[in-house]
Amino acid sequence: MTGVAVSLLLVIAAVKWWPLPAPDADEPEIPYALGPDLIEIEEITPTQQARRMAPPPPAPLPPVLVPNDVLVEEIVLDIAENYLPVEEPGDDERMAEGADAGASTQAVVEVGPKPVRFVEPEYTREARRRKVRAEVVVEVFVDEQGRVRRTEVVERYLLSENRGGRERVEVLGYGLEEAAVAAAERWLFRPARRNGQPVPSYTTLTFSFGV
Repeated sequence: MTGVAVSLLLVIAAVKWWPLPAPDADEPEIPYALGPDLIEIEEITPTQQARRMAPPPPAPLPPVLVPNDVLVEEIVLDIAENYLPVEEPGDDERMAEGADAGASTQAVVEVGPKPVRFVEPEYTREARRRKVRAEVVVEVFVDEQGRVRRTEVVERYLLSENRGGRERVEVLGYGLEEAAVAAAERWLFRPARRNGQPVPSYTTLTFSFGV
C-alpha cells in the first residue's frame, strides 16, 4: 500500500509542476471580451438652414406712349345708290300727316341716321312663281342706340316690266309686305345727332322685289 501511495504522489507532482509548452507564434491570439463597451453619444444641436429667397418680380415694362395727334379714320357707308327715290308724295290724309312728321323731325335733326347693317328681304315663293315685280317703302323709327323700334309700310308699288313704270296699290299681297317689315326690323343705324348728341329719328327704307 505504501508503494501505491508514493506512486500517486509522484504522478500528482509531475502534473502540477510540469512546464507548459511555449505558445506558437503563428497561432492568432483570440481576444477575450472583458465586458460590454460603452459608446458615448454626442448630442448634435440642430441648426436652422437659411430659407431660399424667392427671386424678385420682373421689372414692369415701360409704358408705350401714343401720340395724341393720331386720328382713326371713320368709315362712313354711303348707300344712297341703293335707295329708289319716291317721286309721288302721299295724297291721302294719313300719308300727309306722316310727311309732316318727317319734315318736322328733319328740321331739328342735324345729322340723320346712317345704316351700318343691311338686311335684304325674302322674295317669297308665291311672288317668284307669279313673277311679281314690286317695291315696298317702310318707315322706321330709330332710337338713340341705332336700333329699329317701330316699322310701318307706307307705300306699295307694282312694277311694270313692259312699260318700265310702276303703279301704286293699297294691298300688295304674296307676303312681300311682311318680308319687307321683317328685313327692316333687323337693320342697324348710326343714330341721328342733334347738338352732337344721339337722338331718335325717322327714316324710310325702300325694298325691291323681282327687279
